[in-house]
Parts: sequence; structure tokens; C-alpha cells
Amino acid sequence: MSLNTDTTLYGVLPSNRTKKDSSSNLEKIYGLSYPLFENTDAGYFSKESGVKLVRNNLKQLLTTNLGERILLPRYGLDLRKYLFQPMDNILFESIKQEILTAIARYAREVKVLKLGVYPLNEYGAEGLQAMQIKLSVQVKEIESTTFEVGVRIG
Repeated sequence: MSLNTDTTLYGVLPSNRTKKDSSSNLEKIYGLSYPLFENTDAGYFSKESGVKLVRNNLKQLLTTNLGERILLPRYGLDLRKYLFQPMDNILFESIKQEILTAIARYAREVKVLKLGVYPLNEYGAEGLQAMQIKLSVQVKEIESTTFEVGVRIG
């Protein structure tokens, strides 16, 4: 008895045209725009989708302190602790690893193409050092879309 490779346990595999048609009918994912409570034309709780939603989610991940979200205690990064340390290459590599780990855990839909951590020659409101984080990312499902995300810490 030979097995037919075109069938599965549930029937025949879909054709490429069927796969394409079904993927174009995927439901669009929406989320709240960031920052919250910012008065825009769409109101305080406006919704976003697509690249803008992914960009906002990454900014929120990078600027949220670890443990700040009650129901997600491991969400966020503890980047402010690095502001008390001397800014050198070893520190920047530690920061990069922490960022990549958080993105792998909470932003699986993106692929990081480039990550840069740069010291700023200015001091923040608390009198601490400041740093700039710049990401070049790509949404995995839309490989032709590449965009930049930048945040300032401190």
C-alpha cells in the first residue's frame, strides 16, 4: 500500500491559488495607539494597525520598566539601571542582549535587522546620563516592509 503525498489525514492539500486567496482574507489586527491618552482626531483611545501598531508596541516595550505591568511582570526592560554605569562597549553589548531577549519574547512578529545603542552628550531630567536606542526592524509576514524605531532613555 503506497501513500499519496498529496493527501493529508483530513483530505487534499490546498493549491497555491487557494493558499494565496485565504491568506489575503486574514483578519486585520488592531491595538491601542501609543502613547495612551494622547488627544488625537480619533480620540484618546484611538486604534492602530499594521506597521504603526508594531512600531508603537516596540516603543512601549523599550520604554516600560521591568515589573511595571502588573499582569505581565516580565514585560519591559530595566534599561534605566544602565544609566548609572560607565558607557562603554561592554555595557552596550549587555543592553543589546537584553533588548533582543525582550523582543524575542514579546515581539515575535518582527525581525531585528540592526540595533544600535548610543550615548547622548546630554543629561536627563534626573541629572543622569541618557542614551538613544535605534532599531531597524522588519515585520516577518510583510518582508518588504522595513522601518526604524527610536527611543531615548534617561
